[in-house]
Amino acid sequence: MSQPVVQALPSRQSLELNAALSRLAREPRNVDALVDAGNAASALGDFEAAVGFFRRGQQISPQNPRLLAGLAGALAHHGDPVSAIRLFSQAESAGASAAAIAADRGLAYDLAGDAAKAQRYYQMALGQGSYDNDEVRRRLGISYAISGDASNSEKTLTPLLHKQDKAAWRARAFALAIQGESKEAIKITRTLLPARLAESISPYMQYMPRLTSAQQAAAANLGVFPRASDIGRDGTAIASFGSTVADSARVASVDRALVPTGQPLGAQSGAKSGAAASSARSQPKPTRADRLAAQAEAR
Repeated sequence: MSQPVVQALPSRQSLELNAALSRLAREPRNVDALVDAGNAASALGDFEAAVGFFRRGQQISPQNPRLLAGLAGALAHHGDPVSAIRLFSQAESAGASAAAIAADRGLAYDLAGDAAKAQRYYQMALGQGSYDNDEVRRRLGISYAISGDASNSEKTLTPLLHKQDKAAWRARAFALAIQGESKEAIKITRTLLPARLAESISPYMQYMPRLTSAQQAAAANLGVFPRASDIGRDGTAIASFGSTVADSARVASVDRALVPTGQPLGAQSGAKSGAAASSARSQPKPTRADRLAAQAEAR
């Protein structure tokens, strides 16, 4: 007896990509169709294709904020967060909403090793509320762990864990591994994942504390682990970006240290002089009788 063949229905993103491709077949220079194709490809996880669509669009409309923001997001996921950060700035300057691009902008900063700035953008995205808030919270929980804030990491992820969000449990496992609690992290992965997959991931959980901040973000958010020879060592672009961030932080710290505190020296000196003068003025002038008495005592 024959069995019916059940075919999976195409996803919404696949339908959107096909529709955009049909428009491009008729109008190869249709910028809106290129934006839609790039966004659909990104949603499907094909970031290489997305980069191609957005770059084609840029050749036609270089300052289009949707193209700039889409390309920035695709590049962040495709392994070039430093270029993504630059493009996000250009997109905002061209008119893109800062809140609308904040979620992927935060990810780009995390992937470039600047967790503090990443957290500010995640919080902006959560305040705006139009993005997938659960995804942003998972990223934020991981980012807190990267920056050493275990308390806020747990606090951020706990509501999702209570909902039995598997992706949040995965994020929690990586957060624990980053904090050096690899045994707890491995327990979670063994509970969540098929045995063979859990065993293949376990060694990476033990390596997490040895990774750079950028490598930890890539592993936890994108599932991208460095080669053994690159553990604890960023690539040239990220290392250079990290140096710039560190230099800016040092300059800001020095600037704060140079700001005078307390009472200005001139004012203090002036105050003392003024007090002395006031004291001198308040002394009563000796009378003629006083002067005569003093002369008598001297004799």
